Amino acid sequence: MADKDMLSKFSFFSDVPQNKLSAIAEKCDLLEFKADDVVFKSDETAANVYGILDGEVELALVFKDKVLRTDIEYEESIRAWFETMEKPIVIGMVGPGEIFGWSSLVNPGRWTATARCSEPVRAFSLPAADFKSMMDQDPSLGYLIMGRLSEIISQRLQDRTKNLIEAWGQAFDTGKI
Repeated sequence: MADKDMLSKFSFFSDVPQNKLSAIAEKCDLLEFKADDVVFKSDETAANVYGILDGEVELALVFKDKVLRTDIEYEESIRAWFETMEKPIVIGMVGPGEIFGWSSLVNPGRWTATARCSEPVRAFSLPAADFKSMMDQDPSLGYLIMGRLSEIISQRLQDRTKNLIEAWGQAFDTGKI
C-alpha cells in the first residue's frame, strides 16, 4: 500500500488536503514491472490510474500493417497470404513523479495508447472506480483532480500531435497533411 508522503511527491496530487491524500493512498497498490512488461494495451478496458515511483514507461500507438507474404516452390506452386504486423510508434515517455492511465477516469474508459516499461518500474496503481467515487463525494476534490487531468491530457495531445506530424513529414517528405 502507498502512503500519503509518497503521493505528495506527485505534482498531480499537490494541493490535495492531507486527509484526502491519506484516503487515496489507502486505495493504492504498489507494483513492480520488469523492462519490456506491458502495463496495458490500447483499446482495452481502462480500470486504474498509475503513478511512476522509479523507472520509465513508453506510451505508444500500435500501427497494424498488412504485409503480403509468399512461399514459392519450384515456380509451379505459389502460396500467398497477408500477415498483420504490429508496429509500435512511441508517442511519449512517462517518468518518476508522473501519472499515466488517465483514460480510466473518463468515459468510455478505454486505453488510448499501449504502456510498456522501457526499464524496470516501480509504480502505484489506483482503482479508477474508487477514485471517481471519492471525487463524486467531494466535488472540490473532483474539480482539483479533473483540472490536473486536463493539463496532462492537453500536454500529451500536444506531444502526440508534434510527434505524429514529424513522423508524417519524414515518411512522406511533405509539408502538407
